[in-house]
Amino acid sequence: MTEQNSVTKKRTGLNIVLAVFFVVLAGAIIYLLTELSSEKKDANEMRATLEMQKENLTRELNELNTSFNKLRGDNESMNQRLDQEKQKIQELLAIKASNAKKIQIYEKEVTSLRSVLKSYIIQVDSLNRANLQLRAENKDVKDRFNEAKNTNKQLEEVNKNLQGKVEMAAVLKALSIVAEPIDDKGNVQKKIKKVQKIRVCFNLGDNAVAKKGARKIYMCIANPSQRIMVKSGTETFTRDGSLVPYSAMREVEYEGTSLEVCIFYETSPEEMAPGTYYIDLYLDGSQIGTTSFSLK
Repeated sequence: MTEQNSVTKKRTGLNIVLAVFFVVLAGAIIYLLTELSSEKKDANEMRATLEMQKENLTRELNELNTSFNKLRGDNESMNQRLDQEKQKIQELLAIKASNAKKIQIYEKEVTSLRSVLKSYIIQVDSLNRANLQLRAENKDVKDRFNEAKNTNKQLEEVNKNLQGKVEMAAVLKALSIVAEPIDDKGNVQKKIKKVQKIRVCFNLGDNAVAKKGARKIYMCIANPSQRIMVKSGTETFTRDGSLVPYSAMREVEYEGTSLEVCIFYETSPEEMAPGTYYIDLYLDGSQIGTTSFSLK
């Protein structure tokens, strides 16, 4: 009985030990499972955080890319530098950041790009202000040039008008023109067969601004058939840019004061006919007077 009790006590003690062992083992397992679950949760939270950081950095990189695009302008040197920074952005966007270290590098580069963007914005703003100032100065210069141009144009118009007035004032006119058919003795004749000359007398009036010195006056006589009466085909003068025949010419010395002038044309019987004869007087290619007479 005593030996049996001893065995029973041993079994009881062993059961107690085993029970304690299993309790401790179960506690350890529960602890480990709890720790693993916590670590897994932390890992998931870390992964989610990294993903969020990556998304934020990607969004910011795209915004930076857009900002760099907006800075492009006419300055080729600045455009080249902007393209270099945009290339960096594209390279960063291609990085598959999956851990905190890469994300840290990512953030550092983004920070650097922000700083570069800020400096470029300042430079572009400065360039824009300089361009605006240059445009304003160019506009001012252009306005002054146009103003001077308009003033010169107005002065040219004034000078042109004055020149025109001077030229008009300088034109001599044949006044009191008298055309008569005469014979060799200077007597006026009414019959064709007695006419031997055509005499045209007139007055060059006073003109202080007219050209002085030797002046050639041309006379053109048109017969009733409207043909210019000439001695040969070589007597011509320039009128309106063309050479035209004339009947007679007289060179006078004009000194700005009234001058009486007579020009004669010797006729021949075959060129005389009844009707009206028209006489035009020219000086320097311009008509200075006209008259007519008739024969029966």
